Order: sequence, then C-alpha cells, then structure tokens
Amino acid sequence: MVRLPRGEAPLRRVVVIGAGFFGGVVARRLADVGIRAVVASRTRGEIRVDVEDRGALARALEANDVIVDTAGPFQTRSTALVETAIECGCDVIDLSDSRAYAAAVLALHDRAAAKGVRILTSCSAIATVAASAIRASGRPSPDACDLFLAPASAETGNPATVRAFLASVDWARSRDFPGGRRRGHWVDSAAAVLLPRSWPSLRRVEFWVDPNAPFAATSLALASRLGLTGLLEAIAPLSARLVGRRDGMFAVLVSEDGRQHVTRLTAPRGSYLIAAEPAVFAAESLARGAHIAPGVVVADAQVDPAELFARLGTLGIGVSRT
Repeated sequence: MVRLPRGEAPLRRVVVIGAGFFGGVVARRLADVGIRAVVASRTRGEIRVDVEDRGALARALEANDVIVDTAGPFQTRSTALVETAIECGCDVIDLSDSRAYAAAVLALHDRAAAKGVRILTSCSAIATVAASAIRASGRPSPDACDLFLAPASAETGNPATVRAFLASVDWARSRDFPGGRRRGHWVDSAAAVLLPRSWPSLRRVEFWVDPNAPFAATSLALASRLGLTGLLEAIAPLSARLVGRRDGMFAVLVSEDGRQHVTRLTAPRGSYLIAAEPAVFAAESLARGAHIAPGVVVADAQVDPAELFARLGTLGIGVSRT
C-alpha cells in the first residue's frame, strides 16, 4: 500500500498528461506539495504529445518518470500510453472511469510486472476512494457495493466529462442516493472490474450519477433519445457552468449479509478533489521513492486509506460514516 515516504530523497520527474480541467488540478496540487510537474498535451504545456502517438510518447518520456494520465475521455482511448510507458520504464497513474479501459490495462499486468513498472489505473474516486471506503468499513467480505456521485457540475462541466458520461449512462436504470434526496442514473464504470480484484466476494458493483444541475438528467435523457448527442456535447459544458451547482458529493454504500455501511464525502466547493487527490497522493509518494510491487496495482493498495481521508479533510472535504 502506497504511503508517503519519510525523509528526503531525490524526486523522480512527474509528467501530467492532459492540460484540461483535471490535468490542471493535479498539476496545481502537486505544486502545493512541492513537486513541479511537467505538463504534456496535444495543444498546451511544456511537452506537445498525442496519447495515441507511440513514437512521440517514446521521445517525450524518460526512464523512471511518474506519469499522471488525465487525458479523457478514456472510453475512446487505446492503451498506447501505458504500453509505451512500460517499454520506457515509467510508472503510470490514471484517472480513468472506463470499464473497457480498465480491462485493457489489466491485460498488461504481466508485461508491466516483468519490466518493474507500476500501473495505478482508475486512481480516483471510482476505484481508489471506493476501495478506501470499503477497507475503512471493516466489512471483510462485502457482497455488494454501490457508488453515488453528484459532481460539482459548475466546476467540472467540460467536453471530456460530458462525453464520458453520455458514453456510459443508461437512462432506463436509476436509484435513490443514500438518504433519498437525490436520484442517480446507472453508469458503466471501471469499479465493476477493479473492486472485485480486491474483494472476490463482491457479486455486484454499481455506479449511480446525478448530474447535479437543474433539470439536467431530464434534458440530457431526452436529447439522447432524440439522437442529439453531438449538440449535447457542445452545449452541456456551457450550460453546466451557467446553472450547475458548486457543491458535490461522493458516497460508497457497502453491503454484507444485509448490513450496510455508508461513507459520504461532501464539499460546498472543490468536491472534484475527491477524484483528483488520490492520483496526487500516489504520484507524490512514488516521486519521493515509495516502494510498491510492480504490475497493475489493486485499488486498495494504491494509497493508505487513513492518510487519504485525512488529507481530503485538510482540503475541505467532509468525510462521514454511518
């Protein structure tokens, strides 16, 4: 399990791939903890590179780099970056939420392990925070896990997140959040693939999302049924910024033999840190020399749960358990 190393050691170079919203958040948070990341993207940053261009990636990366990959939507991505990083000897941390991408990365476990490379996929709310919540719940053999997200839509609404959501949502399935004040729609996610690796007892892992903007779910569902996905991708980010909410929450409901445990993470502003901070924590740890077994790292071994929740607390994220 990754913990922050004690003492000083030469820092490894950290490269943040993607100069969008989450790339910017990760780079700023790394700067806050004393790590100046190199930002790389197709159009901005210190390095210009396309995540699907293996040759350009190989020229841009250096052995022993720690890469934080924020270039969504991962639903449209190949594993070119991960495969190139393995060959170059770089560790990779990504913020993917895609089930297909997670499955493709898992297939690279043996190659990564043979090269001594660590891959921390879906190192965000979807897998890492969820795994931390399951671990903290004290339920050793959970049979179900439900994840609930109401993002700070006014802050995080951007084309990549909208495309990722529309590519994965099923408008025919919905469920009340714990407490019943919100209702989320089912979204296909990496959690369904990754969490059972740590808890084989899990028979069901579901992800439910409330877009968290006035009439957003109704209008998005209607536009999707009318085949207006392209128009949605164009106007939804602007609409979210204009009428979306700045508060946000993420909840994990763990069930075992009929008993339930809920972990809630909430914030009036900046709730996007729930998704970004696990990758920042892991990148800082690896950059400072943390040791972790190579290969695709299971979700509950990516960060120390107690340290992660404590750190989120210092950033204004409220953490409660019932």
